[in-house]
Amino acid sequence: MKTKRLIAAVLILILCIGGYLAVKSLDLSETGEEEPAAEYVFQAEEITGFSFESGGETLTFTKEEDTWVYGDNSALSMKQTQLSAMESCLKEIEALKTLEEPEALSEYGLEEPSNRITIVTPEAATVLLLGNENPAAGGYYAMVEGESTVYLIPDTIPDKFSLSLDDLKETEAETSAEETSQEESQ
Repeated sequence: MKTKRLIAAVLILILCIGGYLAVKSLDLSETGEEEPAAEYVFQAEEITGFSFESGGETLTFTKEEDTWVYGDNSALSMKQTQLSAMESCLKEIEALKTLEEPEALSEYGLEEPSNRITIVTPEAATVLLLGNENPAAGGYYAMVEGESTVYLIPDTIPDKFSLSLDDLKETEAETSAEETSQEESQ
């Protein structure tokens, strides 16, 4: 009798565990619920230029054909890979969090922004203001100049736009190595 009860209890336990695992493995996307669409602070298909503040000066870059040029100085050789990476991160700036009705802008460091990034497209220029870091959320506060919404954006953008002109210029050694590799490939 005790053996039958023990076997019955074990079978019930196995059925309960199996049921739990079956429910847990169900794909929640089959319920018809969709994940909310990502919200973007800025999106553009094509960026023709950008500028940002670094060390008290504004660095301006424009794209001439497929080459990034510093200001009006096309003779200055720039790190194209680095500038293209900066362009890529500006094409889609995703909002990690959106604050529709923010408190005082000073709470987010946006009353006196730490940086101003101007993004130029064929249609218009948009100015992104960068504020304080929020280390707990892994991002920085930002807003588009002229708008009232405050966003939390990934920290990759402020990091990429904290470089100096010297960081973005190719050194003579890099320029020579690039010229040598181009000559060898011809």
